[in-house]
Formats: sequence, C-alpha cells, structure tokens
Amino acid sequence: MKTTHSRAAKGGQLGANGEWYEGGKFIATTDHPKGGPKKHKKTGRVEIEPYVWVDGQEGKSPIFRTMAGVEIFNRDNNTFSFNPDLRLHYAEPEAIENRKANIAAYNSGLRWKVLSTGIFE
Repeated sequence: MKTTHSRAAKGGQLGANGEWYEGGKFIATTDHPKGGPKKHKKTGRVEIEPYVWVDGQEGKSPIFRTMAGVEIFNRDNNTFSFNPDLRLHYAEPEAIENRKANIAAYNSGLRWKVLSTGIFE
C-alpha cells in the first residue's frame, strides 16, 4: 500500500478510483471515491419541548421552534414569557401579536401550529 501522495501526470490522468485528475493535481492512490461534504441523514424528528423529540407532523410546525432563543424560557415550570428587549421585525405590532399568541398557546399546553390555518393544537 502506497502511503505517499502522487500527482497526476502532465496533461491529466485517471486515478485509482476511476476519476479524472488534471495534470499536477494530487491523485487518488486508492479506489475510494473523492471525499465530499459529510451528509447527515435527517430523522424527521422535531423538538416540541426542551429535550423532548417526536416525529414531525406534516403541515404542522412545533411552537417551541419559533420561540426557543427568542422569548424568555423558565425551566422550572416549562413556560415562556415575553421578551420586551427585542428589536427590528420582532418589535413590529403584528409580530408582537403573533409572539404573544405563541406564548399563550405553548403555556396552555399546546405544542403544534397548523401551517395552513395558523390554528394551534
């Protein structure tokens, strides 16, 4: 087994993995394909409460996802409270109304929002 790196011959060359390498480029010395970005298989699970993961439901979005990191979370009683320090699009009147509706729904025990209608479940 060769442990040093080879370079493709002038004009290009096929590597051991069957892929073409331009002249002077490092060339594969094994039959493994070129490396690429690692792909992570999605599980389809979503977080609906801290550390509570369930299978996603088509056409629904977990309320927790929209509030985590935005609103103030109280771990002792698993509730959210309104974060008054937010600015920009979070502070627009319509956004404030939506944020307060999400907080009220989550704190009352609902965990899902139907995307097409905006109704909480």
